[in-house]
This record gives sequence, structure tokens and C-alpha cells, in this order.
Amino acid sequence: MHDQHRVLKQLQALLALPETTEEIAAWLELGVSLDFLEENARSDSVVLFLSAGHMYVHSVLAPTGAVSPPNFEDLTSWHADPWSSWSITYSANKTWISSPLESEASKSLRKGEQIVFMRGFEGVPSRSSYVEILQPLTHVFGLHFMPERNAWCRLDRLGDIEDVFRVVSLQEPGTKTPQGRVVLGSRKVLDQYAALTGATLVRLFDFTCILSERFSGWGSEDSDRRAHGENIQYRYGRMKGTASYGRGAQIIPTATTLEEVSRAFWHDDEDKQHATFIAYDRKHDQVREISCAPDALANYFTKSDKPWEVTPAFFKPEVLLKYKSDREKYKLDHRSIGCRGAWYLKTYDVNEEGQVHTYLGYLNKLPFEEQLHWKQYNEAPKGGISERALKTDLYGTWDESYDPLLSLKAKLRRLEEIHAPWWTLRGKDLPDRVHYPATASPDEWAEELLNLDQLLVEGFEEKVLRAKGIELGEQPQDQMRSLGLLQLCLVGAGFEEEHAGRIVAPLKSLHQLRSKAKGHAGGESAKVLRQSILQEHGTLREHYRALAQACDESLAIITNTLQPA
Repeated sequence: MHDQHRVLKQLQALLALPETTEEIAAWLELGVSLDFLEENARSDSVVLFLSAGHMYVHSVLAPTGAVSPPNFEDLTSWHADPWSSWSITYSANKTWISSPLESEASKSLRKGEQIVFMRGFEGVPSRSSYVEILQPLTHVFGLHFMPERNAWCRLDRLGDIEDVFRVVSLQEPGTKTPQGRVVLGSRKVLDQYAALTGATLVRLFDFTCILSERFSGWGSEDSDRRAHGENIQYRYGRMKGTASYGRGAQIIPTATTLEEVSRAFWHDDEDKQHATFIAYDRKHDQVREISCAPDALANYFTKSDKPWEVTPAFFKPEVLLKYKSDREKYKLDHRSIGCRGAWYLKTYDVNEEGQVHTYLGYLNKLPFEEQLHWKQYNEAPKGGISERALKTDLYGTWDESYDPLLSLKAKLRRLEEIHAPWWTLRGKDLPDRVHYPATASPDEWAEELLNLDQLLVEGFEEKVLRAKGIELGEQPQDQMRSLGLLQLCLVGAGFEEEHAGRIVAPLKSLHQLRSKAKGHAGGESAKVLRQSILQEHGTLREHYRALAQACDESLAIITNTLQPA
């Protein structure tokens, strides 16, 4: 992205009209514009199309054999443009589909591939002029057009959205007046595609510089053929002191080989860095710094003095907050973490001391940058791994111990599956948002209370419960909300009023806590509330677990009453 900004800044400077005599002379000689092409050919962001001011650029991937060596006399005869596309061609005896470059004047380009396509949907103003990118290229590299970025994008190795081909509307400096349009492309992707298809990038350009106040038309201008460096040649013409033009071609040699592309896709982990972690070496019964690199570890079946792949490393619970703060990018499950299309941590857990733990053999699957995130929270173990992890990860047995939050989610999932009319899942992502607090942070605790309340309490259907209460012979008051109506339904179903109140109490407690903890997180009343909870439960995590258990038990009774099997 930084390189894109630099290229766009260079273009804006190039498109500004010269002012001094020296600037005008240099502008008419085209040297600055050609220098830009030469430098941009080495950039990470390559200009593939440009139509703005005095500059026009269009790009083609030509068969390497057709431009090695290049016939610049042929190449400078080009007349290709991005409005060319596949079309039906017919004569009296034949009808066929012709390619965009089939009738190109330059023989070197006829069997090439056009990269940028300009299209327009006649009669639809919003689609009167738009850009498409060569489809084989976008499909091969998994690119998708994102309108909000006006770019064809993919996920990078860290799961962030990366602009690979981007369309930018240029404006006159200091104004919103449209000046033109430019399409930028990733040099790395273009090189890989060129290597895969045996092609070379050819950039066609037409620069026309005119001082409008002096120009009265083209006449007997001076003209000749010129070269700029090794890979640019053009036809140059000028009306002295008034106007000039340069029409030519630039060869941009492919900076990679097919073998290098193959190695990048098949052996992309060969040069991967790996961090070291303080870990409990179970094989040698000692805590020490150990590399998580695959060649530094061994499995159970290999006779070796190296630590096992299931050597546990321990972390402060804050390591998880990053994944809770960006739900769009990360998927945090109760035992695993995924980053959209980029990486996956197969397992983690939290031990009795509140430490997050996982194994070196899984940490080495993460990108190095992600390993460093974990490393900053790494610490010596304060206890062993959790009982659940011991059973499932090391003994290979099922863990059948009760987990209130998982049990509660399972009950709600069942209600959603059977389409219970009195409870509705308000958002598909809500179950994935609800987790135990990992840290002692009041803000995290308050956020998790909010998430649980949105999942559970906000799902109750007030209209249905009101109708159900009337059906059961009760008379709901107008001001009653969902939890009051739920309690009334239980009374109508035969529960004593006090018993019905105890059943609904955990849900009311959750709803009230959500308001107090989240809405007044920094207030004195919230502080007093937290102190009271800590005195009773020891930690905010244990309080949350106890509240989840109470809600789970209440939901079981409510479901059996309102939705009997």
C-alpha cells in the first residue's frame, strides 16, 4: 500500500503543468515522463493503464518469444486500447470469436493477452465506464473485486486484505475535478503470471504535451526515433517550444522464473523463521527456552533427544484479547483460533492458574509475525496443562466434563434448529462472540456479559411470550418485558410464583449486570459491584462461569416447560 501511495504521488507531480521556461523545455522533451516509466518498471506497484493529462499508458502480456529480442519498429506501430475485447466476427463464409489483440497492428502483440479492459453498459449511467481485469489472472491468484476499495483483492499471509489490482481516479491538485484514471498492479503477481504463461509485460505509451495558449495545430513538426535506456523506444515529434509527442513501447522483463514460482508455491515454508518459547520440556522434565522450528522437535514415534512436538508453552491470558477485538478477521473457538484463510492454531486451553497454553508443534504453523505476538506474552508455567487438554490432547480420550457455556450454547443451537417460536437467534455470529473472560480486565468481563446477554436474553420473543401467557390463563401487564413475561408463563404452566422467580433470576441478573458493568464501567457503582463479585467468586472469570451455569440450568427448565419434547 505504501508503494501505491508513492506512485500516485509521483503521477500527481507529473501531471501538474510546468511553469518555468526550464520546466517547459524538459516537459516537452518527455524525459521526466520516460524516467517515471523506467523507475516504475522496478516498483512493486506497476502502472498498467493510465489516461490523464498528457499521459496515456496501456499494457499487454506478449509471448516472450515474440519480444526477445524486441522489434521496436513493429512495437511502436501499436494501436491497442483497453476498450478492445472478445467479439463475434463474421464474413460471408465464416463466423468466429476474435480475441482483443487479433487485429493488432503490431505483430509482436497479436498473440498476447490484454490485462485491463474498459467496459460500459449503455443506458445504465452508473456503469457507463468501468474496469475489469483479465479473468484468468484474477482467478488463478484468487482475487476478488471489492467495490469499497475499488480493487481486486486477496488475503495476505497474515489474513489482512491486500489490494493486488487497484483502480484510482485522479483529481486535479487541490480540487475534486476529475483528471483521469490509473490502474495499478502488483509486480509480484504480474511476474508470477508472466512466468506461468511464458509472457513478458509490454507497456505501450503515448505522451502528448501541448501548450494550449501557443498551439495552433500540428504542422511540419520535427520527428525521429529515440531510445530511453535499454527497454524503451519511441517515435518523437515536436513543434518547437509549443508541443511534442512520444509514442512507443517499453519492455519489462519478467523478474522471476517458472522454477522460482514453483518453489514459492510448493516450498513456501523452507525459509520460514521460527521463534523460541519458554516451555516445559516434558521429555526431560525441565523448563527452558526451546525453538518451535519443526527440525528442533520430534514426535512420539521418532527416537530422538529433541523435545516433543506436544511440548506445552504457557502464556498470559492477554494473548487472546487480540483475537476477541477483531471478530471479522479472527474466529476464536473454545479450543482453537483461526485467521481467515491465513493460519489456524489447532488447539489451546486455559489451565487452573488462568494461563493460556498450547504446543510448540502448533505454534510453528503460525506465521512468524504471529509467533512473535504469542512470544510477548510467554511466561514460565505456574501449573500444568488443563485436565481437558490432558485427556483430549495427550491421552486421546473424549472429555465429557461439564462446561456450562458450551452446554448453554448447545441448548440455544437446538432451539434455533427446531425453530422454537419463543426464542430467536438475533445474529449468526453471536454464538461465536461469546467466550469466558480470559483476563482480569473489567472491560473484557463487561464485554463478555454484553455478548452473552445479546445471545441469550435478547433472543426471547416478547410478542410470543405475551400470547403464551394469555393462552396459559395469565393476564400480562402492558409494561412487562420479555423476562417478566417469561416468569408469568412459568407461573401459568404450574410453577409457584417464587419458584418461577428463582428460575428467571439468573437471566435477570445477566441483563442487569450487562447494563451496570458495560454502561458504567468506570463509575463508582460498577467498581463496588466488581469488588462484591470478586469477594464471592475470586475472579471475574469464575463469576462468569457460575452465571453461565445458572443461566444454563434455567434455560433447561424453561425449554422443558415451553417446548416439551
